[in-house]
Amino acid sequence: MRIDVVFISVGLVFLVFGMAFGMWMGAREDFQLADAHAHWNLLGFVVPTAYGLIHRAYPRLVRSRLAWPQCIAHFVGVLLFVSGLVIVILTSNQLLAIVGSTVVLLATLTFGFVFFTADKKAI
Repeated sequence: MRIDVVFISVGLVFLVFGMAFGMWMGAREDFQLADAHAHWNLLGFVVPTAYGLIHRAYPRLVRSRLAWPQCIAHFVGVLLFVSGLVIVILTSNQLLAIVGSTVVLLATLTFGFVFFTADKKAI
């Protein structure tokens, strides 16, 4: 499967869950987890959709050995980070949020490295 399709498809799945999460909060009239909801939608849908569109615009980026590990790391990081935010809000324990945010940051830096070191003439 193409990496651009994976980024956008998984992002759409994350969006549906994020919207359901928001509807659940609204139905309960309890918005304590609004920060987790917002980060879920931003990092789970918006960012990977941008990655997918960039990969579609520059299809040779996938030739990097780091492209697929970056994709996987991003989504794993989002799952860890947002779960960690929920835990921070409910218990004040920050460990999982710190780990998850670090994984997301490293995945983003990896994407930047892949993009900026790609042979633009070949793209």
